[in-house]
Amino acid sequence: MLLTPNDVGILVEHSVWRRGKVIEIISPYAIIHFPALAASPQGPQRKLREDAPQLTKSSVQSDPELDGVETGPAKPKKVTKRKVKDLQNMLDEAVAWFEQTYPARFDDEKLTDADYRNKRAAQETFAANFAGGRGAAMVSEAKHAEIAGLLDGISRATNILSPFEVKAVHKAYVKGDESATKVLGATLAFVANPGHATFKAMGEAVSQLPADGGKVNTWPIVTLLPFLANPAKFVALKPTNTELIAARMAFDIKYDSTPNWETYDATLRMANQLLERLKPLGAKDMIDVQTFMVVTKDLN
Repeated sequence: MLLTPNDVGILVEHSVWRRGKVIEIISPYAIIHFPALAASPQGPQRKLREDAPQLTKSSVQSDPELDGVETGPAKPKKVTKRKVKDLQNMLDEAVAWFEQTYPARFDDEKLTDADYRNKRAAQETFAANFAGGRGAAMVSEAKHAEIAGLLDGISRATNILSPFEVKAVHKAYVKGDESATKVLGATLAFVANPGHATFKAMGEAVSQLPADGGKVNTWPIVTLLPFLANPAKFVALKPTNTELIAARMAFDIKYDSTPNWETYDATLRMANQLLERLKPLGAKDMIDVQTFMVVTKDLN
């Protein structure tokens, strides 16, 4: 559906976050309040595109959890120095817990589990097949079936994608058509020259995968391949973990559920700050950063 200023106040249904209330339209975006996200570090409001495909108008236009939610611009909140300091302390506490739990830090055998090794192996597989101009040559030679098979295997090699996302990309890649080749070509172009235009092209290539109704235009799917192509520079954005670490670092990543360069650029800057914080513990790249984010996500 396409939301307009006349829709402020209506109730909508999101494919994941369920029922929400449109509280403001700032074209081309809509600000929506979702009770299901009340416990999220970023709070219950999300900024979505006004034509976001995951939104539909709710058949119910009255809800006890939403009827009292005010519409219109949110009142500015004053962020005090004490608040920022407390958030920083949360990160410090997470680092202290990490050092106590894993005495060998990022070399601790308890940390380098199967998932960690799978990420490293997936990165090596990507490099062996696509680095050094090999991927570009495969794209140029239109080796659609070979590219699709490799991307399918890589996508299933780690737990970065959810089971639903793995199923969606598998449905797309098993076709072995040119859509997988377009994804690889756009990914290699982005990795070589990251920016707004190349990120948008990469996202569009992913969104055009023939997934037979499965949702493919998600943050983990769009950012998985750049992460494996160059984990020294790129991170796989998993919304829940990323929002949590952003709150701990008091870092505004300008989160939007639709993959976009502004959010990803901010996330990369945050991830690099976190990497610098973790280097004294032995962190080498974004695989280590993401591992830290995962093992500390349940800390209060």
